[in-house]
Amino acid sequence: MNDYLLERYNCYELEMMEEMVPYELIHQLLDDILRLEYMVMDTRDEVNRLIPVSKPRPYPTISQDVCCGVYYDHPAMVRYLDLYGDHAIVLWEN
Repeated sequence: MNDYLLERYNCYELEMMEEMVPYELIHQLLDDILRLEYMVMDTRDEVNRLIPVSKPRPYPTISQDVCCGVYYDHPAMVRYLDLYGDHAIVLWEN
């Protein structure tokens, strides 16, 4: 462990920092997924606009099947939600 960290933080704080690493990764991945979801919906909207009004739209609901949220009750997600609270990214509620 880095001497700088050992001099400035107690054991509890160091353990919390170590625990946060995977949850920071989860947070970043969810942020990327959210960005990609919006890109998919924007693309679907653009495709719909290219279709003549007289023809059926290929995407009647542009947000359909973009995110299913099947992992919302995974233990890592539950812990992530506990740690991040209001700052957590909750894809299945967007």
